[in-house]
Amino acid sequence: MKTLELIFLETDDSCAYCGFKHRENLSKHHIDRNPNNNNYDNLIVLCHNCHHRLTNNKGICQKDIIKRKKNLIVKTLTQYGVNAIRLACRKNIIIPAIPFLVCHLIEMGYMKYIGPIMYDADIDYLAKFELTPKGKILYDKWLK
Repeated sequence: MKTLELIFLETDDSCAYCGFKHRENLSKHHIDRNPNNNNYDNLIVLCHNCHHRLTNNKGICQKDIIKRKKNLIVKTLTQYGVNAIRLACRKNIIIPAIPFLVCHLIEMGYMKYIGPIMYDADIDYLAKFELTPKGKILYDKWLK
């Protein structure tokens, strides 16, 4: 999924700050104010009014946007995904009980599939995953 699609999906096609729902009046905001940094964790959807208020310091501050984005990241990654990232930061490699619950983290580039671990060839298997450098940056910035 493309980053732009993902940030609109996480806000349900509405402004992340006020909830306004008209996609033609929404835009992406670069949290660090660097227009070249189009990483998922640096973008948030705002309506034109909230974007204007934020950039002109009229009632919305950067701290509010950062707090909202942190909540959206947890919502998007799911609590299971956040826990997997946190565990991977401590243990380097994780073996989740239900491997498919971290597939979205692989798709987003935060984790990498290492390989299967067979524990019962007739029934099931577990798989090993590790955090990518991109996942470590996300953890350090948003999930510590």
